Amino acid sequence: QLINWLRLNTKIPETPQRALMRKILLNTNKYAVTTWWKKRGFADTPAGDYLDLQGITEHKIRPVAAEAEALAISLRTGVYDPAYTGVPAKDAEAKSIQMIKSLVHAHVANKIKGWGRAWQSPLWAGYTAFAAWVLWDRLDAVTRRETLAMINNECDWVMQNKGAAHIKTYRDCAGNIISPGDTGAEENAWDGAILGVACAMMPELPQHLMWLHQLIRLSLNAMARPGDVQNQEIYNGKPLNDWLDGSNINEDGTVVNHHFIHPDYMTSPFELNSAKYFWLAGSSIPKAFTLNMDVVFHAFADLNFRVGDSITGGHVQSPGGTIFKSGSGDIFYPLGTDWGKDRRMNFSMVNAMVAAFTNDAKDQKRAVSWELEQGQVVLNMQNRFADGHTYLDKTEDGYPSCEEWVADMAMTAYIIETLKTIGRPVFDNAAVPSPIN
Repeated sequence: QLINWLRLNTKIPETPQRALMRKILLNTNKYAVTTWWKKRGFADTPAGDYLDLQGITEHKIRPVAAEAEALAISLRTGVYDPAYTGVPAKDAEAKSIQMIKSLVHAHVANKIKGWGRAWQSPLWAGYTAFAAWVLWDRLDAVTRRETLAMINNECDWVMQNKGAAHIKTYRDCAGNIISPGDTGAEENAWDGAILGVACAMMPELPQHLMWLHQLIRLSLNAMARPGDVQNQEIYNGKPLNDWLDGSNINEDGTVVNHHFIHPDYMTSPFELNSAKYFWLAGSSIPKAFTLNMDVVFHAFADLNFRVGDSITGGHVQSPGGTIFKSGSGDIFYPLGTDWGKDRRMNFSMVNAMVAAFTNDAKDQKRAVSWELEQGQVVLNMQNRFADGHTYLDKTEDGYPSCEEWVADMAMTAYIIETLKTIGRPVFDNAAVPSPIN
């Protein structure tokens, strides 16, 4: 089903959050179609030709897919401004389409020894499929066919190799840590990315029920706490504990990854949550996608870490306190971080989602405040550079695809803020029975 862009492009009330996310996203667009396009080596490829992605690993595929979807959404929702970027909209759309067609053509479903059916590839396929869905009416027949082949192939791989017996958990159902230092929260969430796009995009397919069931299973396992393995609250037709193979976050909402409590990975299941695809399609959102969002938010907002306290992975650093700071865009990393302390876009995006989905007025108000404060830090960082990129160097964020990551986070936050101006999300707790094999 096609997305109804008319409802997103009509005159709708502006909010400070949406205006801020628009500015951040537009800066990522400017960088993508100018400096980044040249740095990736794409400027010498004739328009319409397949781009040389120069490999099939994470930082060859994921960043290109992230920029493709961020640019596609910006073009369809009116964020893109050629007067600001210096590149005409028709050229920017051509670049987005060129990225999409190159990515799907290079997938293993369409090319021998292509990328895909591997660690994290369901996420890259999810990004690519979403970009293609956004610009579906602008794609040629070959690209559409190759997109569908990629979707089916990657979903098949998730179903075969990431089935119930292979869902990753930090703790088993007895509470034993079985993956020391390494949560499965983000891995389950990214394995669900391609299923999320496929289910929202093609609800009439015969595979839909099978894919949706597995998507819900992955989503619930990504956000489950140890106590949830005894929880019999109904989630989409079954008691929660019937869906679970274990847990991936701590009871207090923190997440252990890279062998310490890691705030960046507390944001990952939000980043990869499929709610935005269903909401954008005008469909109801499975209740399963909301599990423990409030718990993780309170871990950010209210969990007090005291200097010197021993917690998973080490001792709390100075100055202690909460991860989110009242009245500030600052972030406290209790045990430090291995990416860089200047990340903010993921936290601002989390607050956008919490403000959209919570029914607690106090939490909503706090989330909006932090979204604005953390987002302003991002915008201030971008305003240092004429081309709109965010980071000065690797000391601010050491992730190799950090600029493209910002674009993806900003895109998600902008989608959420735009949809919020139209109406509240509708959640669905209808049963999704296990498909018959």
